[in-house]
Amino acid sequence: MNARQARLAGLWMACLFGSTAVPADEPLQLVTANFMQVDAQMPWAKGHPNEEWRLNGLKSYQDGRYEEAIRRFERAAWYADKYSEHYLSLIYWYGQGVAPDRVRAYIWADLAAERGSRKLLAIREKMWEQLTPQQQQDAQAQGPEYYARYGDEVARPRAETEIRRFARSMTGSHIGYRNQMLDLQNDGPIHGSFGNATSGMLASSAVQGGGPTGKEAYADDRVELSRYWQQQDLELETGGRVEVGPAKATQKAKDTD
Repeated sequence: MNARQARLAGLWMACLFGSTAVPADEPLQLVTANFMQVDAQMPWAKGHPNEEWRLNGLKSYQDGRYEEAIRRFERAAWYADKYSEHYLSLIYWYGQGVAPDRVRAYIWADLAAERGSRKLLAIREKMWEQLTPQQQQDAQAQGPEYYARYGDEVARPRAETEIRRFARSMTGSHIGYRNQMLDLQNDGPIHGSFGNATSGMLASSAVQGGGPTGKEAYADDRVELSRYWQQQDLELETGGRVEVGPAKATQKAKDTD
């Protein structure tokens, strides 16, 4: 990876884990990237429903459409997206656009940490420590239902079906030939700021507004499933300091009580 690609990969990670501290009367910031920077990633998510729903969820969130964002993050979680599960845990923990719900926040944090990311495990454990004994019992009772819907055992096969379909549409012949050439030309009470990481889906045109070339968008670490999940896990594990502050309702959530 050259220096320019590394910088662009850093921007992609800002779209994933760029959250910062929450001032008292300001909305929870899930990412440091702005709406246009998030939107510029959409061509790279094509064929990967977990990523497409996640980015659309971020766009809804940044536009203040919190209920829509939650639905889209849940849809991304349906396709095993750990980033979206992380975002949902923060939304419910801090009560952004909804009433704070520590039990639901913890369950989403537990799902986000399912693959063993040390950073996400740290968030999960910090949340667990702040639950009351009754909330811990409720999380243990309600958790299995969430895992039955969103756990990797059931969610990853859904994503893989769509990724395989996408890969076949780009590389497969209608009569069986499968080898066409593809070279078509933080600090403080933050919520999980993970720093920078390499990303197989990011190249120069992603930020500049152009679409991916065949070689870049359909590289092995985008469509070969074991490599794809390895790359996702690598990004989850990259850098950063994690602290979870006390849950508090936003003004919008308070107004609905």
